[in-house]
Amino acid sequence: MGGGAVKIYADVHRTKRSGEGYRITYTIDGKAFKHTDSFSEIPAGPGDKLFMDTLPPQHTDGAIELMRRGVEVYYLRRLTLLKKVRGEHKLPKSARGDIRALMSIEERWFRRVTEDFLVMRRMILAHRSLLKTHQQLLNKYRALSEAEREVLKPATSSIEKQMEEMAKKIDEEAGRRYPAYNVLLEGLGIDDSLAGREALAELLTYADFVDSSLRGLKRLMGL
Repeated sequence: MGGGAVKIYADVHRTKRSGEGYRITYTIDGKAFKHTDSFSEIPAGPGDKLFMDTLPPQHTDGAIELMRRGVEVYYLRRLTLLKKVRGEHKLPKSARGDIRALMSIEERWFRRVTEDFLVMRRMILAHRSLLKTHQQLLNKYRALSEAEREVLKPATSSIEKQMEEMAKKIDEEAGRRYPAYNVLLEGLGIDDSLAGREALAELLTYADFVDSSLRGLKRLMGL
């Protein structure tokens, strides 16, 4: 894209073909719209900015590829704002309507993402999914007879093992990606708690340190 840096706006929505698939509609001027299945296929380069409504974990690799090209990637902090703006401008509930709404939202309402954030978020979401499945199994376990519980025990144990393995990976990755992580572990006294380390990694990943409401948390952590 010649002629200097540009702003690109994209709407990410589920496809009708598959409940797990996502389609990306994007534009520069709000008039010509294009479609793609991957962020990596968007013709953006160094200095360009990509703004979107949401960034599903399935598109992590494509977004990272864009960032490695020098593209700044942003997603909307609050999806409720999109609905509000769409209503104010009487825009249709469609990909194009959502994009035109995005184009009228101030840049401060978007969060810029990093490769560290996206990689950590994908792992954390996997851990949360395992945690949810484990809780569902426990709920069923309590309602079963003793004989039926014996049948369910191997599945519960397997999920618990996967949760522990994922928590360890999150802990290791956080240690590599966040310089303050190991210092905080020692300062907070949770060095020996895997659950505590995983929780701290989540905090460092999701806390938006640009938000002024987190100044106290920043001071507490010495960041």
